[in-house]
Amino acid sequence: MSDDTRDIVVIDDEKYICNIIAEALSEFENYRLNKFTNPVKAMDYISANSVDLVLTDLVMGNFSGVQILEHVLKFHSDAVVILMTGYPTVKTAISVLKKGGYDYLIKPFKLDDLKSTIRRGLDNQQIKRENVELRSQLELSKIADEISGGIKMPQFLKLIVNTAVKVLPGSSAAILLKAKKSGHFRPKCMAGSSKGKSIEKFLKGEDKRRAENSDYSRPWSQDEEINRNGKKFRRSYLSYPLISKDEIVGLLNLVYTNPFSYVSSGQKRMISLLVSYAANAVENNYLDKNLRKSYFQTIKTLANAIEARDRYTAGHTDRVYRLARVIAGEMGWSTKKLAELRTGCILHDIGKIGVPDSVLNKPGRLTEYERNIMMKHPELGVHMLQGIPFLKPAMPYIIAHHEMYDGSGYPKGLKGEDIPIEGRLLAVVDTYDAITSDRPYRDRRDPQIALDELKKFRGTQFDPEIVDIFLKVFEDGLIRPDTIASGQLSLKMKMLIPS
Repeated sequence: MSDDTRDIVVIDDEKYICNIIAEALSEFENYRLNKFTNPVKAMDYISANSVDLVLTDLVMGNFSGVQILEHVLKFHSDAVVILMTGYPTVKTAISVLKKGGYDYLIKPFKLDDLKSTIRRGLDNQQIKRENVELRSQLELSKIADEISGGIKMPQFLKLIVNTAVKVLPGSSAAILLKAKKSGHFRPKCMAGSSKGKSIEKFLKGEDKRRAENSDYSRPWSQDEEINRNGKKFRRSYLSYPLISKDEIVGLLNLVYTNPFSYVSSGQKRMISLLVSYAANAVENNYLDKNLRKSYFQTIKTLANAIEARDRYTAGHTDRVYRLARVIAGEMGWSTKKLAELRTGCILHDIGKIGVPDSVLNKPGRLTEYERNIMMKHPELGVHMLQGIPFLKPAMPYIIAHHEMYDGSGYPKGLKGEDIPIEGRLLAVVDTYDAITSDRPYRDRRDPQIALDELKKFRGTQFDPEIVDIFLKVFEDGLIRPDTIASGQLSLKMKMLIPS
């Protein structure tokens, strides 16, 4: 099943309503629709299958749509549930929203209203899922910090399993290490809320189903159907080998409250990273150079996720870094500060992950309301990353790259040298790249226009000394105006920048 396919369920005891909704959805792409006039059958389906959005009538005989809402969220915590009713009351609407319903449609409704509500719900769900993945990525970042800080093995393994149950909400996890003499796997730490003897046995490595599959060198999974109080649902058992230097040193076992098919590709990638961290920690208990490089790539992936959403700024962070690297070199920055510059440039727009696509890619000037949303991205970025010690040096780039030298910038309205030098530098190169790149509302402009703009606002918007260095770099040929807009650099510039 494609990760892009959305599973939609429609529940209404009037068949013609289901058919009308199905017809309205026909213009949507990448969706799978299931219609039910029987709420009991619908609930059985929901408990055993992937569900992204549910449209349900509020009253169906003895069944309440609120019951269905609670059932859906029990098995699919991020599902969008929209209730429909011909008998609306304020009390019912408040109850639906309090219990986690996304919206409330009053019959008869216009099909355009129905379609826009569904689209908004799915868009909102996608943003939430991206944020969940981002938070999981940040948990991985914290793990990398702990490794570099020399955390002790028991604490580190506990951190791994605690993070695993955050990556797969509702799961339980355990790490087992392989005894060198006997070759048996012994549990070292566990986390999660799942209960039951069969779950505990599996987590501890005492369950026959995993032992019967003696090839521990590959990830393994198995679904199990559970019948509890007449209701059927499925959970999955997962086992990942910890491999170091071609040797299996342990296992990460998980029990997930949903079928394995519910595990997204992003979650699988993050579990794989956890497994990699754990295997290396068992062998070394500290972060070596290659793992640190891998960690940095994870950070860059976050920034790339933003650029993937904003089609007009593809390659923006790389271009900004390469420009800033040359200017910072001319300013005499230390090797350590230049390394921090790379992280800062890559993450400076990370807060845009919280800006809606409708604002980010609007093909025209932003309204005042939309501009206020966009202006929040520096503070959003700091809020997202502030708990990670490793990223502390990147904070001035994130928070201050829209401050202006005369105090008219945002978010704090800092002035002159009260603006961190990192923010003053980024303001100059960020502006150059913005002018010479395509935007939603205009095509890229000639590099000379960008240089003239920097000269014009030297000492007002921009630090005059940094502007002078920037102009000199162009004059000296370290940056070639005819190639930088496409991300290419002069030979001189490439020699200054490490790969």
